[in-house]
Amino acid sequence: MAVRVPAGWDAGIYEKAIQSVRHGVDPYASGLAEQRAYINRPASRQAEHAPFTYVYSPLTVPVLRCLSWLPDGLLRALFWAALAVGLFLQLWAGWQFADRRERSWLIWLLPAVAFFPGLVTDDVIISGNVSYILYGLVLAAAVAGWKRGRWFWFYAAVLAASFFKVQLLTLLAFPVLVGKRQWLPACGSAAVALSAMATQALLWPELFREYMATIRVMFDLIPDFGYGPAGILGRFLWNHRLPYASETSMMYLAFAGTLGLVLLFFSYQVREDIFSRDLWLPVALVGTFLLNPRIMKYDMAALTIPMLLIAWRGLRAVFQSDGDSAVCSNRTLVLIGAGCFLVPNLMTIFGPVRWPVELLVLLTVFALGARSLWQPEVRPLSLATPAELIVAPAELIELAIPEEMV
Repeated sequence: MAVRVPAGWDAGIYEKAIQSVRHGVDPYASGLAEQRAYINRPASRQAEHAPFTYVYSPLTVPVLRCLSWLPDGLLRALFWAALAVGLFLQLWAGWQFADRRERSWLIWLLPAVAFFPGLVTDDVIISGNVSYILYGLVLAAAVAGWKRGRWFWFYAAVLAASFFKVQLLTLLAFPVLVGKRQWLPACGSAAVALSAMATQALLWPELFREYMATIRVMFDLIPDFGYGPAGILGRFLWNHRLPYASETSMMYLAFAGTLGLVLLFFSYQVREDIFSRDLWLPVALVGTFLLNPRIMKYDMAALTIPMLLIAWRGLRAVFQSDGDSAVCSNRTLVLIGAGCFLVPNLMTIFGPVRWPVELLVLLTVFALGARSLWQPEVRPLSLATPAELIVAPAELIELAIPEEMV
């Protein structure tokens, strides 16, 4: 794909920003010049796509300056290697959510995960967006948090990631939802990050003004609001040339406030041992990502494995009973799941409206996850075939004895 179709459109933005810094020009001034040239383009160039420009905070400019010292060839190689490592860390972190039975089939799906971010096909993997690196570090650090209660590196990773994408501070809700006594560290980390963002206006006032101007012009030119409820509303209002700032803000506050209360309720139920913590972890992660005011495809890529596991567990909770017999067999359940997977992907490719499909999938998976919390995972003995009874006696023992007792 990277060879045959246009690729690296986000990586190209970073490369242009580094080139600007190398030549002594700040990247925001270069971006504003491109945006103004697009606005003032002649009628013969009206079909051109609006330019994408560097919109990360001035706190990242020193990073660009350090990178500008490297040769271009080495810089590209290191960047794409870092993206590959980031993708691997995302896959590894998602793998930690699965139990032993789920890993037996999940391993065969890992190569395809990159091409179905959020379970809906997209080519964002070849964009070269820095989010793959950021989420790889954040999720890898989160594993140590939920498994061993060590959240320091998670907070450090989120703090560093927020210098590039301030909206990633919503990830600080995750340790609050799954950890113990994490309110103070999470709020402290948020305060440090927001203070750093505010301080840059004093350290680099001209850069900060250009940075804010670049963002304002970008949203005037491109309705790139994301896949959340506020993003869908913003895109609708933008397409109809209606004001969107206050409307999308109110939509986000209403949605995030409601979702936050739901997540806190579930978290309390888990702490009281009413719900399973293993089932809760991926649901909490998806809910945390839904708090992002501008969730994009590269954000959803980090959720693909948790969403897949939630969907499988949720479908089992819906279509299989608690008794000795199952409503449907695992084979039938796989066919149902395949159909549910196929429908949104066909809608994305052939449907007249694309953007709400991703939000619908996200909300449906979250609802399935919430539903599965109320019913323990079903593993009825009657599903075993004669061959399984012969070749897998250890698995039959696991069916009768809970894993915690083993």
